[in-house]
Amino acid sequence: MYQQKLVFYIGITSSALCLIPFIFSLFNLKKINFYLKPIFGLLVMNVIFEIMNIFSSIYNHSNNYILHYFTAVEFALISLFYSFFFRNYFKPYLINLFIPLFLIAAYIDYRVYGLFSVYNFSPSVECIVLIIYSFFFLYYALKNLIFENLLSTPVFWINTAILFYFSGNLILFIFSDYMAKSDIIKYGILWSIIHTFFNLLYNILLSIGFWKTKSR
Repeated sequence: MYQQKLVFYIGITSSALCLIPFIFSLFNLKKINFYLKPIFGLLVMNVIFEIMNIFSSIYNHSNNYILHYFTAVEFALISLFYSFFFRNYFKPYLINLFIPLFLIAAYIDYRVYGLFSVYNFSPSVECIVLIIYSFFFLYYALKNLIFENLLSTPVFWINTAILFYFSGNLILFIFSDYMAKSDIIKYGILWSIIHTFFNLLYNILLSIGFWKTKSR
């Protein structure tokens, strides 16, 4: 019983963290660049999905279906962020192609495992692809010196948030089915602690990114 309450309260705390970057983005809404708008849209969707997640937790309903829908929306919006940014330097055909391909994969995931399954491959694929995007951004920005001061740009902090969050949660997503079948309670605690830590880091870095728009 204690363990279930711990998972519940950690989950509520993790969900509430999405308000931090959302508030920062609202303060600097007028200064948000075109390529940052998909991330702002992601923050809005994140708040909506986390509210749904909180109500699911309160009424002890499975929230796995929320993850399925959110994964598809999240991947599309983050991919658009990279696509819009790199459009200033080259034609990001590959990024644009991956969006419909991933949505098809997410639909197949849903058809095979169902909306309420713990195991699904689409979050793992999402992590791998977005990690590649974030590393490529760093490689391209450093090689071509496209910024005078990389640390002062909003895109650097947002890219770092994406890199840390999806790198940190990759193993968690890959082995979620195995861990859930081994011990669902311990899996819930482990998921809550690890995901909440990286979620906190993710939201802090996103907040810094949108705060940096103030100096532009």
